[in-house]
Amino acid sequence: MTTGIRAIIVGMIANILLAFFKFAGGILGNSVALVADAIHSLSDLMTDLVVLFTHRIGKIPQDENHPYGHGRAETIGATVIGLLIIITGAGVAYETWEALAEKNAAVPGWLAVVAALLSICINEGLFHYTRRVGDATKSPSLIANAWHHRTDAISSIAALVGIVGAGLGFAFMDPLAGTVVGCMIIKVGVDITRNGLRDLMDTALSDEHTKKIQDILRNIPEVLHFHDLRTRVIGGEFLIDVHILVDSEMTVTEGHRVAETARRNLINAIHNIQDVLVHVDGEHDAEVETIYPVTRKELMEIARSLISELAENISPPEIRVHHIKGKNIVDVFMQIDLSQSMEDSRALVANVKSKLETAPQIGQARVFLDLNREL
Repeated sequence: MTTGIRAIIVGMIANILLAFFKFAGGILGNSVALVADAIHSLSDLMTDLVVLFTHRIGKIPQDENHPYGHGRAETIGATVIGLLIIITGAGVAYETWEALAEKNAAVPGWLAVVAALLSICINEGLFHYTRRVGDATKSPSLIANAWHHRTDAISSIAALVGIVGAGLGFAFMDPLAGTVVGCMIIKVGVDITRNGLRDLMDTALSDEHTKKIQDILRNIPEVLHFHDLRTRVIGGEFLIDVHILVDSEMTVTEGHRVAETARRNLINAIHNIQDVLVHVDGEHDAEVETIYPVTRKELMEIARSLISELAENISPPEIRVHHIKGKNIVDVFMQIDLSQSMEDSRALVANVKSKLETAPQIGQARVFLDLNREL
């Protein structure tokens, strides 16, 4: 059994016991407010079942149909809990006003006071316990349920204030306390629901997190610029997408190393990150209109065909293709006869460069002599 499941089950058992004690205290102690609070505790069992169900689903590992995991289930659970808390707050305010404001109601006894105090202490303890587990497991539904325990404690405070006020003869304290506490509960529910809806709508991370991400990327020397930074939250974990601009002359392996450096730096610096997707750009995409319709294979075939027309005794050259600022740039590494004079070599290089640049598909040609390998 995981710590999260254990926290949920502890809350369920506590709600069952609290409902029993509140019913007993409310009936035997003549407190309508405490009976209403007991019904509130029984309704919490439904919330606990929602949390148990969504938490278990949310912790299921990634699979083929859910490559980002099942964390959305926890977000949905937190949103549902927030809505239930809003309903509970409205109910507490209404029930307290209607029930405790009755002039002919019996004066509550000390048993009702004891039951209300017990409920406050237990629910506050459950709040701190569940909140600690929720923070440790990064579970939105557990954190939401922790705040639900806090609202239970607050509703019991409302009942206690009503009981004491009725006992002292100040009947106006009951509806006033019930209304204030009901509004406080509604505020908690609104906050939880709003956060859940933000995650469901793929709302970006906070400005604080975004600034930290930007600072980490700026501190990587090879990253010349970055753009299209996108963030979202799934089940309490962060997903980050970003495009980084590197030197256009970098090799594929160099660009991959820079991207992996950015990815690992972010994961190590910011907790809760599930994954970072880094796209490597060799230029500013917004500045380029051409979409480079020619393929690498086509460019290499064109280049080799043109070179073979100049000299048949040249070994097949190594060719590298770059796409920079809307132009196709071809680098050619040629091997020549080492007995050939420098003047002939220079003439050959110039001829190859000129010939290649006659092709409309090639915007620029750069020719190099490779003297490291034998013919």
